[in-house]
Amino acid sequence: MSIKFDYFREPKLQFGDFFEHEDTKTGLAEFGPFGKCVKGLHPSQINLGFVGTRETISGCKEWIEACAHPIESENIKRSGLSSRSRAVELFPETSEEPSQTYRREKILNPDFVGFNANSPFQCCFQLNERWEKSIPSDEIEGIITGESDKAERIRALVALFDANIKVLAETSPSPHVIVVALTPSIIEHAHSVRLSGNFFLNFRRAIKANSMKWGVPIQLLQRRTVVGKGPQLQEKATRAWNFCTAQYYKGDGIPWRPVTLEQDVCFVGISFYVARDVNDKLTMRASVAQAFDYKGQGLVLRGDPFEWDEEKRGRSPHLPKETARELIKRTLLEYLNVNDVPPRRVVIHKTSEFWGPDHGDYNERDGFLEGIHDAHPRCDSDLVTLRQTGVRVFREGKYPPLRGTYLTIEDEEHFLFTAGYIPYLETYPWAYVPEPWQVTYHHGSSSPKDLLKEVLALTKMNVNNCAFADGTPITLSFSEKIGEIMKHIPEGGKVQPKYKFYM
Repeated sequence: MSIKFDYFREPKLQFGDFFEHEDTKTGLAEFGPFGKCVKGLHPSQINLGFVGTRETISGCKEWIEACAHPIESENIKRSGLSSRSRAVELFPETSEEPSQTYRREKILNPDFVGFNANSPFQCCFQLNERWEKSIPSDEIEGIITGESDKAERIRALVALFDANIKVLAETSPSPHVIVVALTPSIIEHAHSVRLSGNFFLNFRRAIKANSMKWGVPIQLLQRRTVVGKGPQLQEKATRAWNFCTAQYYKGDGIPWRPVTLEQDVCFVGISFYVARDVNDKLTMRASVAQAFDYKGQGLVLRGDPFEWDEEKRGRSPHLPKETARELIKRTLLEYLNVNDVPPRRVVIHKTSEFWGPDHGDYNERDGFLEGIHDAHPRCDSDLVTLRQTGVRVFREGKYPPLRGTYLTIEDEEHFLFTAGYIPYLETYPWAYVPEPWQVTYHHGSSSPKDLLKEVLALTKMNVNNCAFADGTPITLSFSEKIGEIMKHIPEGGKVQPKYKFYM
């Protein structure tokens, strides 16, 4: 068996002053967000609105105030030998025993630089009492204790918050982002409930779905995030990095952009979700995510419903030919509407294979190709199935393979580790054994190696957090997440096309 290894260098991102770096926090700390490089992509202030009880709103405002200032990382590690302790080993008779020393690990979890007009962000949060809607805590507790049916309890709370979000969204001028300050009792007693089979009613997703019609993105904030208490909670500086970067994006700023991705390529991710129609019947839909231009912005479309029989066709759904054709055609027309020029190439990512003409009406492969041709006849295309197939690779030492490790088996099977040891961080930052992505199906003219290089870059485009990278490309992770929100949007409800409404 022939196994070959290669290594892809870490893709770089571009920040303020067109500074390039592989790490998001380092790039932001040194030169600020990329939005400062292009007029209209950098907000100098972000107006925040608040919906919650007086107590939860007050706690959120304290958190906002804390984020305006630098926050030192709390990640402390015991140090190795200091120069003084080495002297003890070399001259034991003349040196005193050193006290225990510590060092702060600033690479993996660096200090937060502060979100204000004078920091590298050059942006601040603007608060105003007119953008606050206080809900009496008794009203919330009355719903929680008064509704024995959990589904009805969640619906009542969603309606209550949605009505207050509407008021703020219609206030002129309206805030750029509305923070929904949740009480601990909502998290405990109205989080999620199973309605049937695999269909859950989830408060967080339902409030995002219902509030889309008001045209202002929301940010849910728990008290545990504000006070810094709770299991598996990130330390304060990391929470500040993630929160402020996400709000900057929701305020129409661009934190960073990829350097290695071509600007005239449209990347599309497709996933499926189960939704309920007006007759309470379960139907299948497709949700689409795009990371489509040099700004790395996402676009969302909802596919038409279609029937899927698991007993006859299997558990993995596939689109009917005409549904696939119409979906990708709408996607590319929206791309043209945003960019003013058509893409030179379209790349579609899916975790299931693209069925062909041997599957009758479910010939989604030809449907996608025809839809691409309908929208832009001269556009090139790659249809790619990406899966994690259970392959593991081990190397000497205590760390797993490097992130960016590429391997081929018999020059036919192609794998890429998007999670692994990161030389810049000098550690492996994930908590599980890394599993590579494999190209299990490909229809198009690009090489598998080039396709996987693009996958590596797409793992650095999640602006919902400020991590070094994700293990999953944004095309797949994004489309799966928006599907969870879309299933809560009623038929005929407003579907916002921008990624910021789903974060």
